[in-house]
Amino acid sequence: MHRKAASKTEFNLQSEDLIFLEQTTAKFVFLTSADTDIQTIAAAVPKLPPSFDEIRVANLLNLQHQITIDSYAEQVLEFAQVIILRLLGGISYWSYGLEVVLEIVERNGTNLIVIPGDDALDLNLISHSTLPLAKVNQISRYFSQGGVPNFVNAFKFIADNCCSTSFNPLPPQEVPKFGLYDWGIGHRTLGIGHGKEGVESCSNLSPYPLVSLSPCLPISPSTHNPKVAILLKNAHYLEC
Repeated sequence: MHRKAASKTEFNLQSEDLIFLEQTTAKFVFLTSADTDIQTIAAAVPKLPPSFDEIRVANLLNLQHQITIDSYAEQVLEFAQVIILRLLGGISYWSYGLEVVLEIVERNGTNLIVIPGDDALDLNLISHSTLPLAKVNQISRYFSQGGVPNFVNAFKFIADNCCSTSFNPLPPQEVPKFGLYDWGIGHRTLGIGHGKEGVESCSNLSPYPLVSLSPCLPISPSTHNPKVAILLKNAHYLEC
């Protein structure tokens, strides 16, 4: 079981460079515009059971023209049993592509899961899914919380509901929005709380993902031990 990256073949049509994604078929196809989704899936795939079916992933940024969407639909989407579409920006972001996907779903009886690319509730978007809304909402929570364990459990949950498997994964694990990282040590301290002088609450510490805990102490300026704050998205942190 493995995920094959799409190779790119560039064409020139009416002075526009088009990228045609060439992939072999698979039971699961995941469509997203977030590189962090793709990188997290790459890390999650080796942690899935060996018997798990193959997954194909495509970046929606490479599927913006009607001709490239039609080509990918004919070569890959037509043969999928499950299509997961994670859209950031709502239906209007990829309206033609969604129309093509819905036609395939109606024609082939494909399982379709349409979820937002953030944690906002978009009933108009998820209502295009073929699964019950409660299950789609749980799938959306797996991906919006993020991190490799949540992605692994999301695919297991999808397989149980679409392919009659019995993985029985854990529910989505809540991940704190920010925390402390011990640079050069690799220790991870994830916690909720903020104040004028820095992180000041150690409540709601989470073991996800966790190497060890270290105290959450207020950060104060020091002329003897100067500090520089580096901010990064937790999605980048959680994909490893």
